[in-house]
Amino acid sequence: MKKNLFKIAAVALLAAVACNKELPVEQVPADGVVSFEASVDGADTKVALDGKVSKWESGDVITLHNGTTGYAFSTTDAGTKAIFSYDGNDFTGEKFMAVYPSGNYTADVEAKTVTAAIPTYQPSRENNFSVGAVPSVAYTETQSLAFKNVASLLKFTVKGTNVKGLVFYGHNNEAVSGNVLVSLNDDNTIKSVTAQETTITENDVTETKFVTWAKVWAQTDDYCFNEGVTYYLAVVPQNFEKGFSVQLEIDGVGTKDVKKLETAYELKPNTIVDLGELEYVAAPVAQNWGIVGTMTSWGSNIAMDVDGDWYVAKNVVIGVDDGFKFRNGESWADNDLRTYNAGPAEAGVEYALTGGAGENNEIKVAKGGTYDVYLAVDLSKFKLEAVGGSETPEITPGEASPWSVSGTFNNWGDLAMVTTTTANVFVASNVTLDAYASFKVRKDKAWTENYGGGIVYMTPNNWIKVYAGGTDISITEAGTYDLYFDYVNKRVYAVTAGADYTAVSEQTKDGPEPEVEEPEVTEKVVYLKPNSNWTQSNARFAAYFWGGTTGEKWVSMTAVGDGTYEAHLPEGYDYGCNIIFCRMNPSTSANNWNNKWNQTSDLKTPTDGKNLYTVKAGTWDKGGGTWSVK
Repeated sequence: MKKNLFKIAAVALLAAVACNKELPVEQVPADGVVSFEASVDGADTKVALDGKVSKWESGDVITLHNGTTGYAFSTTDAGTKAIFSYDGNDFTGEKFMAVYPSGNYTADVEAKTVTAAIPTYQPSRENNFSVGAVPSVAYTETQSLAFKNVASLLKFTVKGTNVKGLVFYGHNNEAVSGNVLVSLNDDNTIKSVTAQETTITENDVTETKFVTWAKVWAQTDDYCFNEGVTYYLAVVPQNFEKGFSVQLEIDGVGTKDVKKLETAYELKPNTIVDLGELEYVAAPVAQNWGIVGTMTSWGSNIAMDVDGDWYVAKNVVIGVDDGFKFRNGESWADNDLRTYNAGPAEAGVEYALTGGAGENNEIKVAKGGTYDVYLAVDLSKFKLEAVGGSETPEITPGEASPWSVSGTFNNWGDLAMVTTTTANVFVASNVTLDAYASFKVRKDKAWTENYGGGIVYMTPNNWIKVYAGGTDISITEAGTYDLYFDYVNKRVYAVTAGADYTAVSEQTKDGPEPEVEEPEVTEKVVYLKPNSNWTQSNARFAAYFWGGTTGEKWVSMTAVGDGTYEAHLPEGYDYGCNIIFCRMNPSTSANNWNNKWNQTSDLKTPTDGKNLYTVKAGTWDKGGGTWSVK
């Protein structure tokens, strides 16, 4: 849109004034003044929430970016529509990305992408969100702008008068605030919002990283939220695969969890999620003690309740390889820990406890199982009681269980595991696997709780230790197997169908890698230019293709000089296909996800001749990049 178009528009508006004297004269742009009309798109967008209607505020400033330069436009209007103006003769362009609030942004008007930012720390605002906390974007080739919100809004009230802040974070270390890259669809709706690394200063230390939390703090006279008042926190919209937590910062107490979701949940842009009324109720001192150990990945405590002269945690599954301590709250101070390291503990025996200093003083059990764990309220001793008493529980083999095997052999569906004659040991029988077929064990047909190995390449007739969220397990030889999962001791067995799984030994080293099988390729080439992060440690590179007529394909990349690498498109693929560039472990030769160190986001090979993808400087996983012509 060139400047002369605005002058034509101004002449047309003057003509309208001559015919309609009710049109206010002050709406006619002066010579050199360029104006755009901005509207809000949806019920809860931009800038101030007024019931269910949002409005622009007088003094708002937006940036219009022509792909090269950003221009600051301001308004004196207030309402659902506003006129934004720029007084200058240097404004040029025909296509624009617009961003609220105004800032120093980077935009690609052809690709319809623009940078923005969601603040990590947001001052509170009653019945509203912090000014500038929710960026909104628009694309135009005319003088009209329809803004879309970028962020998700978390709405909440607090019960109590001692809450100073609210902190939000995901359970999978998702980046939830800071810089973002916003991409629009052809119809100008939001296509994606991707978090970027952000420079942040904390405790006088400045570093550039993905910011995994966002906080709204009480901006009131006493620095505490007003009870019963609605507040908002803006975060980066995305799918939280392992759920998220909400913490309240309590005056004089510290930060405490008040809401935790442990299943997948998607926060969408331009959407308000109501967290409801949040309250922290301080537990009695007697209930601050809990159990922390390998069963919890040394994270949060397993809570204990008061039972007479004891604290107790019921139905705790403890394997012989597990270790644990008793901990007061979340503290690791020596006087807040109690432990015992004089040998494995037996059920029904009381053991004296000591302080918690030292790393190797974990409590172990003599036999894996499910226990009620007791801690004396005077912290002098503990005991274990086997659930079900001393009698061996009666178990019916072959009954349904919540566990299943999911892998490449069943397109990552679910093959049910059933009970065996041993409690907490489950089996999937007669599973036919190809060589290097991958699998994991998961619960309730979901990935919320799943187990994979530290060993990637498993040889038949062995068992391996498995871990929550561990890597895919690949069997090295084709065959028909019985796959056992010992939930207590966290082991997976792969034995020839019908064999005795208890007779096999632990595998402690990876089996042989599969031979590299490169697919048939075409003459069509794509190139990768990794950044300095990706080239560290002698990494190698591979390209993963999917969506073609010949199925998913991995292709190794070879160096071609000037810091770039090439890969030929496989047979059955053409430009426009799906691709992910991967940084691979150089000590391996097989191309698979187990050997991947880092990756780009899901990409499409361009059809306009651009064939070189350059990874953005300073990034690691899914940090962005650009296509160009090599």
